[in-house]
Amino acid sequence: MSIQSSGEYQDRGLELLLADNAAAALAVFEEGARKFPGDAELDLGRALTLNRLGEFVRASEILEGLRGTPTQIEDVLTGLVEAYLGRGMIMRAKAAAQDAADGPAKHDAETLCRLGRAFYMKKRYRDAVPFYERTAELAPQWGEAWFGLGACQWALAHPAGAEAALRRAVELEPTDWQARQFLGCVLHDLGRKKDAREMLEAVPLNVSWQKPALERMVAMAWWPEDAGKRRQMESLWKRVMGGAPGCGTLDVLEEVSRKMEFKPSP
Repeated sequence: MSIQSSGEYQDRGLELLLADNAAAALAVFEEGARKFPGDAELDLGRALTLNRLGEFVRASEILEGLRGTPTQIEDVLTGLVEAYLGRGMIMRAKAAAQDAADGPAKHDAETLCRLGRAFYMKKRYRDAVPFYERTAELAPQWGEAWFGLGACQWALAHPAGAEAALRRAVELEPTDWQARQFLGCVLHDLGRKKDAREMLEAVPLNVSWQKPALERMVAMAWWPEDAGKRRQMESLWKRVMGGAPGCGTLDVLEEVSRKMEFKPSP
């Protein structure tokens, strides 16, 4: 069945974008924009997809044209922040973010969190903190806000604040395995090995692991004695580290432990 309306183009494009198929999503949005020229929703979808593809100049040109319209202004401003950051236009990015935070996103925790994440992903941690702090004020029961705040605090070398925020994230969402791994890394690097080991060993072996967390857990706990769990660990090590440990497993782990740096950012 062919797509007939602008709304159908919008829905299909978003479906592809959410499925991480940005190239196909862009083709859908652009076809829709040709059939329905001037449709602001399709233009917004096109711009956000261009951001995903790293085409920040084209994205910002479209979004600047949408800025004076009533079309999902919080998404327009957030998209502009991402596009400006991608172009290295930091002052413009900060100004657009502040416009969003003072205006349409003033009471919108989700958009504020997205703004914080946009700066965090560009390693602008100090710029990200106020947006995560505001998100936590608006949505104190939302673990993601505290996770983002904790990650920024750790990157800024504020260990007490990082631990407090990450603990709050884990308390609110006990099965947020990424938050647990991050907190485990922080505790390890602060020298709190017992607490770190307990935190990391609570993470199932069949979920997604980050390399820093796995390295630290292995360096502290060595290899499981239980045969079934050991096979799981070997599979996890191969998947995360990019190679099987082989028959000299303990030698590999001893080397990991010996080379472990105690103050890297997780």
